[in-house]
Amino acid sequence: MDKLMTPTADERIDLILQDQSSSFPNETISIPKKLWLQTLSEISLWLYSFHQKQQLKYKRIVEKLTNESLPQPKIKVQNKVASVSEEIINEILFKIKEFELNKGYLDKDLDLSSLAKTLGTNHSYLSRVINQVKEKSFKNYLNDLRIEYAYVDLQTNPKKRRYTIEAIARDVGFKSAESFSKKFKQRFEMYPSVFLKKLNEGN
Repeated sequence: MDKLMTPTADERIDLILQDQSSSFPNETISIPKKLWLQTLSEISLWLYSFHQKQQLKYKRIVEKLTNESLPQPKIKVQNKVASVSEEIINEILFKIKEFELNKGYLDKDLDLSSLAKTLGTNHSYLSRVINQVKEKSFKNYLNDLRIEYAYVDLQTNPKKRRYTIEAIARDVGFKSAESFSKKFKQRFEMYPSVFLKKLNEGN
């Protein structure tokens, strides 16, 4: 089958003129009418060209949107530290508060694992909550509680002032007088022996 050829603007005008001539052989087409037909043909070609350009534009937009909607490859990031939910954090903090009120920190054999077991959680969660909320390690957290308790207890309980430093240390959970004295000095800027002397002198 032969391919159909689309006539150009000039060819369309000639065909229209020939048709007009055959229909009205004795009439002469005026020049203004010829110009009008030429203008009409040019407008038709412009509209056809504009339509083609719009179709191409829409096609490119659709292709772009399709490519953007395709799922991108995901990069797996391995989190080395297990996250703790807000619910678990609040539960641990509540149990820690009870632990402090009950003076559970005075147990000299207490460690992270045994406390986690007592609180009904795991040592990883407990350690992370203490590190982030208390802003200190578990060991320093315990020692600070013990030192602060000793500081208050020696002021309110005159009987304890007759204890040796070693006895006081063991009474508040330390395993040695040396570690107790060192931590006491760091916290209150004086050794417990000096603190006891000042308390006894005040009476």
